[in-house]
Amino acid sequence: MESIKPKLTKIHFPNNPLVSIITPTYNHEKFIGTCIESVLKQTYQNWEMIIIDDGSTDKTSVVVAKYTDDRIKYVKQENLGIWKLNETYNKALEMSKGDLIAILEGDDAWPNFKLEEQVKIFEKNNVVLSWGRKNNINDKNEVIAFDLQSLKNFINMPQEEIMRNLIIENFLQPCTVIIDKNALLSIGGFLQDKNAPFVDYTTFLELSLKGRFYPLDRVLGYWRKHKSQVTTTNETEVNKAFMIAIDFYEKLDPSIKNKINFNINDKLNFYKNKLNDQIAVYARVSLIEGNWNEALIQYKTLFRKGNFSIKLQSFMGMICAIFRKDFEWVSVITCKPKLRGNSGEWDSTLYDDNKNLFIFFKIQIFIFKVFLGLDLNEYFIDF
Repeated sequence: MESIKPKLTKIHFPNNPLVSIITPTYNHEKFIGTCIESVLKQTYQNWEMIIIDDGSTDKTSVVVAKYTDDRIKYVKQENLGIWKLNETYNKALEMSKGDLIAILEGDDAWPNFKLEEQVKIFEKNNVVLSWGRKNNINDKNEVIAFDLQSLKNFINMPQEEIMRNLIIENFLQPCTVIIDKNALLSIGGFLQDKNAPFVDYTTFLELSLKGRFYPLDRVLGYWRKHKSQVTTTNETEVNKAFMIAIDFYEKLDPSIKNKINFNINDKLNFYKNKLNDQIAVYARVSLIEGNWNEALIQYKTLFRKGNFSIKLQSFMGMICAIFRKDFEWVSVITCKPKLRGNSGEWDSTLYDDNKNLFIFFKIQIFIFKVFLGLDLNEYFIDF
């Protein structure tokens, strides 16, 4: 990639374009039904769903077989794993017949208006990718965290500035993304660094050279959080994403670099904050599991590295570790996902056992409505 690739010429999508939904899945027996049903409930009905099962050992295939809609195609392959995700994604891409490509992994879900609203973006604008906000959900389909940051600033933002922001951080959640198929094919399909267990960031960076990204300032996807995402080390992913972004930038033509006006210090600061976030999660898990000494060590590390906010959080964490108390009540106040007991499973910070809002969250909702003018109805879902 020595110079910027030419932008695609304007594509005139047919009325009611076909959307091909790519759904990689592995051992999602518990969630694949919810995933499929969220597609079946779409108000926009011209779609096909291509489910690629990466050698599941549970009853994923049994659940999928219950859905007899002809638009759903199911293929089971031998397990390739996360280090060959691009092969799984591109197998579905090769099978696809649509003008647009949507991504929906087997444990995620959509609101029923997602396809209808995003198809309009492609019909009215010359764009190669559209995205939106996401909510986090737990294993009970309860919302555990809001993505409240508005995307309106991106609507009229020059593509070079969007590219700069994308180099700093991957702000695109795959379950909210729809891509122009021709643009995706022009870069060789879904791309994956051989040492990275993901395809989204590499692919999105390359697509940013092909044309305009356009947001829809609504919740367009529900991303499910797992125990493994909390307790396993994600530092490798953070490190690799950092190197992928820097490598992408360094290979750009100088004229494009000047337009982007990227500052490496912005990336370094974001990288530092991401690593601190990982340490904070490990520290919280240590508190929950009663590993007080380990939690104390981790919070001391955070205190030395962090800004004022991190230092304050770390100080409270150290106090909790010293007095052998958990730290989870803070999650309710800060609207962050809460960890449940010794299991480490994600729990809802929005509801108590009787489905009533916690008092702290009631106060937050009131502030959001009064001062930010937000309509929060779409943040809550009913599967």
